[in-house]
Amino acid sequence: MKTRKLLYILPLAALTACEPDIDDVNFSDTRGSADFSRTVSVGNSLTAGYQSSALRRNKQVNSFPAILGQQFQRVGGGEFTQPLLAEGVGTSVTGVAELGLTIGVDCQGVAGPSPKPIASSGQASELTNSIGAAGPYNNVGVPGAKSFHLTVAGYGALNPYFGRFADPANPNETMIEHALRSNPTFFTLFIGNNDVLGYATSGGSGNPNGGTGNFDITDQGTFTAAYTGMVGALTTNGAKGAIANIPDITSIPFFTTVPIGTDAVDAASAAALNSPQAYGAYNAGLQQAYAGGAIDTMELVRRTIRFTGGQINTFVVLDPSLTDLTGINPALTSMRQAVPGELMTLTLPGDSLRCGQWGTAKPIPPQYHLTATEISNIKTATDGYNTTIKSLADANGLAFVDAASRLAELSNGGINIDGTLYTGTFGTGGAFSFDGVHPSTRGYAILANSFIDAINSTYGATIDNVDVNSYPTLD
Repeated sequence: MKTRKLLYILPLAALTACEPDIDDVNFSDTRGSADFSRTVSVGNSLTAGYQSSALRRNKQVNSFPAILGQQFQRVGGGEFTQPLLAEGVGTSVTGVAELGLTIGVDCQGVAGPSPKPIASSGQASELTNSIGAAGPYNNVGVPGAKSFHLTVAGYGALNPYFGRFADPANPNETMIEHALRSNPTFFTLFIGNNDVLGYATSGGSGNPNGGTGNFDITDQGTFTAAYTGMVGALTTNGAKGAIANIPDITSIPFFTTVPIGTDAVDAASAAALNSPQAYGAYNAGLQQAYAGGAIDTMELVRRTIRFTGGQINTFVVLDPSLTDLTGINPALTSMRQAVPGELMTLTLPGDSLRCGQWGTAKPIPPQYHLTATEISNIKTATDGYNTTIKSLADANGLAFVDAASRLAELSNGGINIDGTLYTGTFGTGGAFSFDGVHPSTRGYAILANSFIDAINSTYGATIDNVDVNSYPTLD
């Protein structure tokens, strides 16, 4: 990391008498055309500093906005405040337990490292104790927020994390209004991941045509209107800023860790699975349904299940998009074998695969599996969101952070930083926390540097990157 110092060429005897006051230092040559005196960061859990399915104070202080705030202060930036949790309190607004790492023993008696739920002490009281009177805060990152939530009046009543630091005198305060109370001169905006994430992590159980439910993909019109309104509000008083696009969430460890098949089927097991007492009967029923015109040739081929010993066989999955044949024969459930390109979620129970015969004798439930169609729905939405974000960045002269390309680097060979390789590999890649969705502390430092690079390029600033390797590793 490069460090810039102000050099004062003065006689040694005069040094103690002539130290300049910090207010007299001219930072214009390092901050470029941007003004970081009052900075706000708006977004969701990625902005808040979420890791391993929860938030803690030690994670908040290493959020990417906090890292940026520290670097901005070196070029004249002001204080950056956050709605910090109490020491020792871990909280999750999603209801999912915070994760740590333990050495566990699986159903086959094999020991190895695995994520372990951590008891989050003090969570309930922490989310009900208002700290809003001490605001406004510069970090307006709220776990669980979708794009259109940022302008929802009274969102604090719907999201307890925002409720704890929203203005207690204004129960209808929106997240954007909270950010504007600081009269920002500079802002960061990183929002949109949750607009597809719930649909993806639930195995595509949402409505791909849009809506406002927790697991729905936000439709393009709603996203564009919300994002345009937010950028307009944040730039009203001439504030400059940096906005980031949405990474391809299907390339994060949550979706790339569990394989879609197994090579643990030997010849005898394959014969049993293919027998008339197992999938042989199912395949014969499909032939009858085909002969009766209930399904076409393509679906017949797609649904036929066959295992071969000694090679990788893809898992059997339930697929609700298949034709419902149970009215013809109750045994003809909507199942098939997965195909290359489809994904399994990190939440798929490992012991159910290893000892419960999931994926072989029993189909994997749909909430643990993304089909090609569901992946396409996610990609279409993400591409549309990113087109909107890039257009608004260009139209408003804002720094554009290509977070999607940065994440793609992690997934395709990794990022080498001063001899340390960071990848998207779960647990050992160094860039992601134990939930497989949120970055690790070092991952957030990588993201902070991406913001800094975009800001320097757009506004002619010379803000130093941070030393990623100096930050803590996984908790």
